[in-house]
Parts: sequence; C-alpha cells; structure tokens
Amino acid sequence: MSSSRNIENRKASLGQYTFEELQDCVENDFKNLNAIKLARTPPHEIGAWLERLSQEEREIVLRKLSVDDVTEVLAEMNVSDSAEIISEMRDAKAIKILSSLAPDDAADLLGELEDDVRERLMVKMPSQVAATLRNLLTYDPNTAGGVMTPHVATLKIDMTVDEAIEFLRENKDVAENVESLYVTDDKKHLVGVLNIQKLLWTDPHAKIGDLMCSEVEGICSLEQDKESVAHMMAKNHFNTLPVVDGQHRLIGIVTHDDVIDILREEATEDIQKLHGAGGDESIHDSVPYSIFRRTPWLVINLCIAFVTAGVIRIFEQRIAQCTVLAVFMVMITGLSGNSGAQTLAIAIRGLALGEYHSGDSLGVVLRETLKGFLNGIVIGFIALIVTGIWSQNIKVGVVVFLAMILNMGLSGFVGSLIPIFLTRIKCDPAQSSYIFLTSITDIAGMFIFLGIGSYFLL
Repeated sequence: MSSSRNIENRKASLGQYTFEELQDCVENDFKNLNAIKLARTPPHEIGAWLERLSQEEREIVLRKLSVDDVTEVLAEMNVSDSAEIISEMRDAKAIKILSSLAPDDAADLLGELEDDVRERLMVKMPSQVAATLRNLLTYDPNTAGGVMTPHVATLKIDMTVDEAIEFLRENKDVAENVESLYVTDDKKHLVGVLNIQKLLWTDPHAKIGDLMCSEVEGICSLEQDKESVAHMMAKNHFNTLPVVDGQHRLIGIVTHDDVIDILREEATEDIQKLHGAGGDESIHDSVPYSIFRRTPWLVINLCIAFVTAGVIRIFEQRIAQCTVLAVFMVMITGLSGNSGAQTLAIAIRGLALGEYHSGDSLGVVLRETLKGFLNGIVIGFIALIVTGIWSQNIKVGVVVFLAMILNMGLSGFVGSLIPIFLTRIKCDPAQSSYIFLTSITDIAGMFIFLGIGSYFLL
C-alpha cells in the first residue's frame, strides 16, 4: 500500500493525473480537465481510462491533447478502441495520426477499420506512407510480416565506419535497431550484422564488410508464426530479429516491444481459453458479445454434468444404503480436479514456451501420472486418518484413501495428456482444456469412488 501511495504522490508532484483522479472526473465534470496536467499524464493511463468512456466522452478529452499526444495515447489503447476513435475523426487529423504512428501499429489500426473508411483515408495519405501500409496489410497479422516494422536503417557492405555513422545520424528517426545493425548488399540481401559498439570503437576508415559478422542469427521468414518469433527472441535474448523474404532480402525487423505485446496477448488468450472464455474478451466487452463467446462451452459443460449425474444415478441405491458416500463425493472430485489443474497449467506452459521436444510426450505423461499417484498417497493418508476418526469407521477412511490415490493419479495422466493430444491434432491446447479435464476427472472419479465404496462398505 505504501509503495502505491508513493507513486500517486510522485505523480501529483509532477503535475500529472492519477488513474483514480481521471475516474473521478467522469463522475463529476470531466470537461474541465486541465489540459496541461492531462498532457503530462502517461499515455497508457489516459488510454486505459478512455477505453471505459463513450465515444462522445473520448472526443471531448482528446480535443484537449495535441496530435502528438493523441498519437501516443492511441498507440497504448486496445486496437479496436483506437480504430473506433480514428473512424470518428476528421480525415486530416486521422491521416496525420496514422502517419505518425509506427508503421506496424498503423497497419494494425487500419486493419480494424471498415473497408470504405480505410480506403478513404489511405487514398488521402502521402503516397510513400500509403504504399508502406498497404504492403504491411497484405501480411497475416499473426505472422512475422504482420508484426514487423519496415523502418530499419541498414548499412551497406562497402561503407566505411565514418560513412555508416553519418548515415545513422541522418536516419535517426527510423533507426530502431541501434544495437544490432544489419548489413545488406546493393540488392537488399541480408549479408551480415554489426554491433554498434564495434562500429564506434573501430578505425573510421575500416570497411563495414570487414567488420560485420556474416552469420546472422534469428532470421525470420515473413510467414513465420509470430508466437514462435517471440519465443525465439525471448530464448536467445535478442533485441531485434531480421525478417527476410524468399530471396533473402531484408524486409523489416521485429523489435522487443513487439515481442512483449505478442507474449502478453498469447498469455491472456491462453488463460482465458483455458476456462472457456473468448481469447480476445475483456472486462469492458458488451454483455451480448461475452455471452456469445462463453455460452457454447458452458453448454458443453452442462452436457457433461448430466453424464456425471447419470453416473451418480447408477449408484443411487448404494448411496441410499450408505449415505456416507455422498458426504465425500465432492471432496474426492474437487481434490482430483485441483490436482489435474496444476498439471494442466504446467503442461500448457511447457507447450507455450516450446519446452517440449520430439519424444518427450511419453516421459512427461508418465512423470505427471506418478506425481499424481504420490500426491494421492500423501493427501489420501491424511484424509484416511481424519475420515476414520470423523466417521468412526476405518473402512470409510480406506475407501477415501484408495479413491484419492487412483483419482489423483488419473488427474495427473489426463492433465498432461489433454494439451499434448490437442497439440498433436493441430488444435489449440489452451482451448477449454480445463473444462475437458474436470469433466473427465468428475465422471471417472465418481465411478472409482462409488465403485470402491460399494465394494468395501456394502
């Protein structure tokens, strides 16, 4: 609490709005926002606030900011909200903002616009900007081509060090790759890479071709999946990755900020899909949209719940004869479901980070099954003692003990197998895996527990 309070105090001393102050403005009169104070407020704070406002309220707030400030705010917002704002602007202002955005961000925003609005704006843009954006829009947004920036300052193989440094000074606005400088030949083929420190510490008359490293690591193709690109950069600690076409010509680079966005989006999508929500859902989405995304999986869950109820119905008479079985059913299924969820989380993380390799599947499944059995022994033994004392019947404790071992072993097996199986059949391993897991462990768990209970207690 004290650290967050210190942050708020620092913002106040800098003449900035806090997010809470911006929220209070909605409830009061946000038309009287201080324009100077608003301009000093971090763009991501303003962007997060604007996502909660109506379009009319957004327009009032954005009128208080300069075009440059609006550009920074839109770059921090959800792309669909940014597109909604752009579509309501005057064409001249919208074009100025789009031209100021990083090309990859501008292309993402344009991709969210209606076809007629996008075409109207692009026709009025400077021809060079429009050509760059049209080219980016041809790439699948889930590929390296779709997330790269084409603004890359490249060095020529026959340049001297002095010429290269002067070139970088003249092109500082597009030189995002200041640490790793890529070298091309006259036909734009990628031929090498040079560290900027080496460039600065070398004889001014030395040739770039003599200094560069011709073995360039982390080269991406235009069609390469953006998630694999992000994992490559994170794994190898690269700051940028070059993107080449089929002729090995350098087309653009993927930067570390692009990778942060990719990993954040993928993590959010996976955790939401895991529980049957829409991968792109947000807490600010409309009620109909969220209902549409969630209901199908809940219907599937309901159908499987009826199957579970059918299992209980099979043992209905035995439960009536030994009501103590009903007391412990929820405990058995709940613990086995939680154990399986732990395994599932680790398995999906491993798949997401590329930790699985060919031939790992069997070993992973066997290890996780063994972990489940061993956890079952520990938890089951504790449950045996408590249950035996509580029910005054050691047989009940033995039933719970055996059911716990078998169910938690099963949950380890299923929790590791489901994501691996979905990956093998080219499906998203995160897509409602938790629903499938709990369904299987509930149905099988009921059979195991009630079957063992019927055998020992009746």
